[in-house]
Amino acid sequence: IPEKRFPAAGVVGFVRALSLFVLLMGLGCIFCPLILVSMPFVIKRDPQRRTFVDFLMRKWAKLLIFPFFSVKIEGLENLPPPGEACIYVANHQSFMDILSALHLPRSFKFISKDSIFKIPFVGWAMKRADHVSLKRDDRKSQVEVFRKSIKKLQDGTSLFIFPEGTRSQDGVMLDFKAKGAFGMARRAKTAILPMTILGTGRLMSAKDFLLYFGGPGVRIILHKAISAEEVQAADDDKLVEQVRDTIAAALPEGYQGKPTA
Repeated sequence: IPEKRFPAAGVVGFVRALSLFVLLMGLGCIFCPLILVSMPFVIKRDPQRRTFVDFLMRKWAKLLIFPFFSVKIEGLENLPPPGEACIYVANHQSFMDILSALHLPRSFKFISKDSIFKIPFVGWAMKRADHVSLKRDDRKSQVEVFRKSIKKLQDGTSLFIFPEGTRSQDGVMLDFKAKGAFGMARRAKTAILPMTILGTGRLMSAKDFLLYFGGPGVRIILHKAISAEEVQAADDDKLVEQVRDTIAAALPEGYQGKPTA
């Protein structure tokens, strides 16, 4: 995240952000009816994974950000085969992380704070796709999400989690506060795929919702997955440390951060 931007960057960022929102709503008027029409077929043929709804949401995300920035993915060979569940774990700098992650050529469900589900069109679509809503300060919600997530993994549905729990204000990687992903992987006997997302903080920081120009765009680096067998064998703290270190290693040195515990 740059300390200084060019003069009038805020004005340009506001115009770009407003344009993104207008396009989001416009595309929502197209994709939400498509999702609605497809739901009877989806519920009958694929009630658990709902991969066709995921496919439509990926197309929506790609069309949405196409005029504003590019997304390049490295390490596609590390993706699990289609239909094999895993937990994707990534760093979190920006709301653009979500749109960028939807460029992965795999179906998955976000475990996301409940406020995301209140965004017009987006929240409705996420509910139809059966993404997982979490009330972070509600212990009952946390337990329910943990159980639901394990069931999804056992049914072959992949999950996507930002274990820092919130967006980094300055781009420096935070501690992993949401460590439930590792318990889920152990209980469901699934692999964990660490992922580093680069460039989203330059586009839209956690301090505001302006959409700046982001130079080369966004890079997503898919690291080698930690197999289900390795997850089962590893100590909890060591597993968390291994995943965090893997993600951080691909960040610029000044943004890797250090865990406090």
